Formats: sequence, structure tokens, C-alpha cells
Amino acid sequence: MKASAAAAALACQLAVPLIAADSSQALPMSFEGSTTIGVELDHSWSSAWFSHAVQRQLGVGISAQLIPGSGDHGESQHTHGSSHQNHGTSELNSTESFLLLDSTHLLKRWNMNRAQSNLWLFAGVGTYQSWNNSRVNATRIAARPGLQFDIENTRLRFEAKGQLFLAQGVERPMLSATTGVGLTPPRYQGVQPWLELQVRAMPGVIDEVEIIPKLRLLHRKVVIDVGYSSLGSLTGSVTTTF
Repeated sequence: MKASAAAAALACQLAVPLIAADSSQALPMSFEGSTTIGVELDHSWSSAWFSHAVQRQLGVGISAQLIPGSGDHGESQHTHGSSHQNHGTSELNSTESFLLLDSTHLLKRWNMNRAQSNLWLFAGVGTYQSWNNSRVNATRIAARPGLQFDIENTRLRFEAKGQLFLAQGVERPMLSATTGVGLTPPRYQGVQPWLELQVRAMPGVIDEVEIIPKLRLLHRKVVIDVGYSSLGSLTGSVTTTF
């Protein structure tokens, strides 16, 4: 936990110099009339989403979340050494999913000298399901509130994001802080590589705070992220806007 606290402090410290150059970064919602599609693959929480910006400050769409449970891995969870029985594994016995109709609201934008900051509100409503070995155990109405704050320019960025996935008797928080630095000047007709550090917590799903170094490849229409979790697994995502 000391390493996690140090990483979180480092993420905040690296965000301080953000007011330096023009703003250019992938955001939850782009220009009016644009459509964003994304997929994130993860050992403990994967998702896919679609969003259309009907206005400059409002996007609507759909998302699917999949949270694998340890019970769906069968006996393999118990055939490994006892020292690895609970380290970084899912606390859930059943696999869970959320299928939601979403909205994204830009609550506030601050345009600064050569930088930009935003405050976003997320909302969603839909269904929750849990199952073991392909057998559905429960289906319930679900909701998801969330907030994101980000500040960025063409070479530095910081993002803090919190979401809470809810159903009757179910609370699944997703909390993260991410800081990044662009390795080259922006290339509007090419790819700009970034190095990022993310600290992530999912209480009730994973029993540890994760530290995830990432490589981000930023194009004006496509963003690719590849990372390696401190829990020993790869993470990745692809987002495209058109």
C-alpha cells in the first residue's frame, strides 16, 4: 500500500506543470455530431461503449461492462499454490455484467492560456446480471453515476475519474487517477506516443490497489492504450472517433 500511495502522490505532482501548451487529448465526448466507439480489455473488468455527441455538451450512447468472478474459473483457482490463492484475484464468486443506456454531460470547461480543463458528469440506467458457469443467478435494474475531472495540453495530462455501478444489493466502484507525458510534439497527421501512470481501485472486485504503467498512442481519430498491471496482467483499450 505504501507503493500505491507513493504512485498516487507522483501522479498528482506530475499534473502540476500542465499549464504550458495547446490542449490536445482524447476526451469522453468530442465535437457535436461525432461518434465515439471504444473497447477496453482487462483481467478484472472489461467494457465496450458507443457514444454520439448530440450537442457540444451532451452525448448519449450504450455501454456493456463485464466483471469476471473467481467462481467461473473453475477448479483452476484451487490447484495453484496457496500463496497465490487470493493475491490480486477477484473477490466475486459470480461473473457480473452491466448493460446501460448512457449519457455524458460536459458540466464545465475552463479554457486557460495554452491548456484546458473539464468537468464531466456520467449517468446510466439499464440491467445487471450475475451468473456462474453460464447459469444466470440474478437480473436486476442497474444505474451508474460518475464524475471525471481532467486538465491537459499537448504534452501533459492529468485525469481523476470515479464511477459507481449500482443494482439492488450491489455496489461496484471504479476509481482511478492517471497522469501522462507526451514523448513528442503533437502530430495531427500522425501518431504521438505518451507514457502514462495510472493508479486504480475497484473495492469489492479486486482486493488491492493497482499501479498500471501505460503506453498511449494518440492519433486525431484513434487512441490505443497498452499497460501492465502491478497484479501481473496486461491491459489494453482502443477508442476511435469519427
